[in-house]
Amino acid sequence: MNTFPKNWPQNFPKIMRFVDLDNCSAKPWHILKQHPDYDAAKNHENRIAAARLIHSFLKQPENQKQMLYLKTKFPDAVITPVHAIEANGKNRIPEILAEYLSKKTGLEADVSIVQKDKIHRTGSDDFHRFAFRPRYDGHVRQGRRYILVDDVFTQGGSLNELRLFIEKQGGNVVQMAAMSLGGHGDIIAMKPETQKRLLDKFGENNVISFMKEIDLYDGNYKSLTEPEAYFLGRTASLNQARDRILAARQAGRTRDSQETIRQPQTSTITQSVTSPKPGRGFRR
Repeated sequence: MNTFPKNWPQNFPKIMRFVDLDNCSAKPWHILKQHPDYDAAKNHENRIAAARLIHSFLKQPENQKQMLYLKTKFPDAVITPVHAIEANGKNRIPEILAEYLSKKTGLEADVSIVQKDKIHRTGSDDFHRFAFRPRYDGHVRQGRRYILVDDVFTQGGSLNELRLFIEKQGGNVVQMAAMSLGGHGDIIAMKPETQKRLLDKFGENNVISFMKEIDLYDGNYKSLTEPEAYFLGRTASLNQARDRILAARQAGRTRDSQETIRQPQTSTITQSVTSPKPGRGFRR
């Protein structure tokens, strides 16, 4: 059996962000959502809109300094985005962010690691985010360092699942970045004091059993992100959390089955006839 360090590395860095650098406690993602190109980039697969949005923020001097830091600190790193499928289409922001950072830093961008399923996490509650976990597939360069990027850092589950996938295949994730924070601050690695509160409240064995019951991180609570652990520590009971998570999972499966049944039989033919226009954006 292939083993790898599932726990967070000591002193894992905070999430690097490019929107609202002076405030990580309010609602900085609102600034991102108010950009005129946000909806087209996020929900309608528009690469040009994503490129305009990203450039409008990253051209700022403070973000130029952050990109220089990445280039200097990790000169051999590979930049890899979270490939997310939203309700209306593919979210282009992470992909174009990776390409933009590559163009400006000279670091390599690799967009070949992809999310295998549609889970529609944007706008969902915390229980839904626990219930539906992204799974990834693709080639990982063994021994290489990776910088992971996403559009918004919320609970950190998508970034963390991508980290674990890459490290299981022999890569080493050294930094994560997002356009904006989602209201939970900029710390993704679970803090020791948060872990202690979680275990003191529920007991280690109960936490392990809970993690296994909901099939999360192979039962290893030390893999939890800081927002995930903080949220669980504030729930009334793990049994209640488990029931909510499993109920959300069942509801999602029922909805997906109904959507599959409603799909017109001609959809496959339509897709084969209509060929999409080639994407455009930042390319090296």
